[in-house]
Amino acid sequence: MTLFQEKTVAIIGGGFSGTATAINLLSQAGEQQMPLRVVLIDRTDATGKGLAYATEDDNLVLNVPIGNMSVFADRPDDFLDYCHEIDAALNPGSFIFRRVYGEYLKTRLQQAQTARPGMLLLIDDQVEDLHPGPAGQWLLTCVSGKQIRADRVVLAFGHFAPRSIADMLGEKIFSSTIPPRLCVDNPWDICAVDALPLDKDVLIVGTGHTAIDILFRLVSSSPPRKIVMISRHGESPNGHRKAGEFVKIPPLHKEIEVTVKSLLARLPTIRALLSAVRQLIRQHGAQGGNWRDVINGLRQITPDIWMALPFRERARFLRHVVYHWDVRRHRLAPIAIRRLEGLVASGRVEVIAGRLTRLNFLETGNEIDVEVQLRGAQLRRSMRVGSVINCTGPNYDIHRVSNLLVSRLAKRGLLQQDAVKIGFAVDDRYRCSTLPNLYYIGPMLKARYWEAIAVPELRVHARNLAQIVLSA
Repeated sequence: MTLFQEKTVAIIGGGFSGTATAINLLSQAGEQQMPLRVVLIDRTDATGKGLAYATEDDNLVLNVPIGNMSVFADRPDDFLDYCHEIDAALNPGSFIFRRVYGEYLKTRLQQAQTARPGMLLLIDDQVEDLHPGPAGQWLLTCVSGKQIRADRVVLAFGHFAPRSIADMLGEKIFSSTIPPRLCVDNPWDICAVDALPLDKDVLIVGTGHTAIDILFRLVSSSPPRKIVMISRHGESPNGHRKAGEFVKIPPLHKEIEVTVKSLLARLPTIRALLSAVRQLIRQHGAQGGNWRDVINGLRQITPDIWMALPFRERARFLRHVVYHWDVRRHRLAPIAIRRLEGLVASGRVEVIAGRLTRLNFLETGNEIDVEVQLRGAQLRRSMRVGSVINCTGPNYDIHRVSNLLVSRLAKRGLLQQDAVKIGFAVDDRYRCSTLPNLYYIGPMLKARYWEAIAVPELRVHARNLAQIVLSA
């Protein structure tokens, strides 16, 4: 009989990635009869939900159908089963409130805790620093002053708030006199969003998923106000196929894999890759298929594609192509796209393609004077709004995030930026440092795998990381 000495694994962050890793650690350690202590550190009211799902706002629905949202990589119908307890009419292609998904994650974590008594400890605190200790251990220091010793540490940071508008635009465009209460740089600060003036128009900088989430919250309040959304290309995410619209021809995954991998072996360039994808879409469309099938077929091999591209091609993709990919790959639920189209058609929402050239506060009217250089034209357009919300997307530059722990670890080289600045540099065992037993899981894996920000991929990473941590 082999005797194991109990080890402590500390997980910093209780969102999806941290929760899924904790659940997998408890399950696998229990199956192996391995003594283990898992310490999950986060605000306990949000543990199991995280930023994305800790909401009571039913304006927000999942952008992925129920059938793809199980927390378990080997039990794909688990979330569907949970939803059937709420409404038996729901099916794998249904879209449901994010609030329900947050409740699901919290329930599954509680069940895992109950199944392994004494193995999971939840700590309501924030880690502000960590240092290597003796025998490969780590010492974590919390804001409260609490110190925690751990044999393994898993960093499970989620998305970081966007860079400030002032930082992005510079002094020539952004007036430092704009009161902070009228310029919300963190769109996930719902209290700040709700406190904006109700009687004046709003400018949302960005047209992606976060911008649309904020838009839906704003239009739910009264009295009605006009909302202007601006981005470089003025494109918002496409929608998923409508309910009941099923794939009419066999899946393309194998054909796409053979075509793309063969191409990359010969010519690993973005130009060649785009040409091949467009050709596949044309061929599939000629057979009555949907372009979404091709994009979905690429999903399984996206990490292989990304790792096969040299640095210059990755940089070229991020400069010229990424927005084309994002609006087609990260799609809206059918009900959300229909709502967005209705708001635009009514005139209550306007989407502009262009770039900001001036933001200046006018004290006399308590308004912000905005000037926009319209895309593809020499024209500049002026308007006045009562507030501005920054929805330009997460900040992936680790030297510009406001997280104190990340800043300290980066300065000491325990966290390193990837070459194209879209996440953390990690190896194939999720290690982010040359020092042992420090791991990362979360959307900053995008740097290595590209496709690493959604549940279907992150749940696989959570299972794999748990296996690696326990085997270590």
